[in-house]
Amino acid sequence: MNKTIIHFPLEPYKERYTEQLCAKEGGWLTHRWNQEGIPFIHIEGKMLSQDKSIKTGSVLDANGRGYWATTQIAEFLKRYERGEFDHNNSVIYFSDFWHPGIEALAYAFHMTGKPIPMYAMLHAQSVDIFDFTYPMRGWMRDFEKGIGKILDGIFVTSTCLKDLCLEHGVGNHDNLFIAGLPYNSMMVTLQYFPEVLPEKKRQVVFSSRLDWEKNPLFFLQVAATVKEADPSVHFVFTTSASEIRSNDPSIQSIFETAGNNFVEFRVNQTKKQYYETLLESQVQFNCAYQDFVSWTLLEALTCHCNPVYPFFRSFPEVLPATRMYTPENVLDAARLVLDSLTDFDMSLIDIVIDFDRSWKRMYDFMNTPRALRYKVEPLRGDSRMSDLLNVK
Repeated sequence: MNKTIIHFPLEPYKERYTEQLCAKEGGWLTHRWNQEGIPFIHIEGKMLSQDKSIKTGSVLDANGRGYWATTQIAEFLKRYERGEFDHNNSVIYFSDFWHPGIEALAYAFHMTGKPIPMYAMLHAQSVDIFDFTYPMRGWMRDFEKGIGKILDGIFVTSTCLKDLCLEHGVGNHDNLFIAGLPYNSMMVTLQYFPEVLPEKKRQVVFSSRLDWEKNPLFFLQVAATVKEADPSVHFVFTTSASEIRSNDPSIQSIFETAGNNFVEFRVNQTKKQYYETLLESQVQFNCAYQDFVSWTLLEALTCHCNPVYPFFRSFPEVLPATRMYTPENVLDAARLVLDSLTDFDMSLIDIVIDFDRSWKRMYDFMNTPRALRYKVEPLRGDSRMSDLLNVK
């Protein structure tokens, strides 16, 4: 019997993937669940601002995240009190591990004796020295360890991230599961691709935030080097924010001043405009310190952009060596950019197909008794899955 997913979606920010990923109708996940006849219940929260913009911070709004998450918890508990959920045939899925109030559910379940298994997607957290939450580890690590003990399953994108979680005591071999990243390339193409695709240009797109962990000034060095070798190459920086911004004013100032000479800035882009930028580009460039796979990569591949990424962190688990350069090596990165200004390598579509199945790996894990979880299909290339699924 398919268990009902009680879904705690992320708040729908225009500037992030949350609106596409978590939408009740036509979202990347809910579309898959509807296709497969999987029942689900959306637990909506309340937003501090109705304009769907991030005002404080760069990933999720500093104030809005807590408000949305705690109002979801309140809404769930109200309905739980009324007996609206079948605790024997339901699972809870949090779209983000950082969900204030999870402990309130564990408390309620313990006291009522009607627990519902809980699962969450962990994207980074303070286990990663490059993540923006790392400076908060003094208090956040205890929270993470506690939630890791509460959850029945923690979904991560890669072996690299799983190992960091284990190293810092967040989760354990019983509940950490490498599922990949939930994605839906079909919805991207159906909702956003034009009827006639634009012709590819000798164009390189940079889609990362202008924060230090995304290393944007290295991108400028590479772009300047490529332009010196071939002035015909066009570089584009794209953002859905209404203006160029960074949590570090000095990075923003340098990027705007220096980049203005050889980079086109496309701001306030809608999702449709963003995909059009990718569709006309031959290369997507990445140089992040902090990035575990990412929807940015999957979207670029869907739009037939050749990826140029550093041989770093989780990327060697996903990309072939020919698509990666030596980290922090400007000349090697510039060489690979120039070599990649060609037709798309269609074999890379296999990566998209694999991550399109991430939602199924997650649901199979949630819907499978512990003793049988070794049968859940592992992520391609995960050599440690047998160890992970040695569930007692």
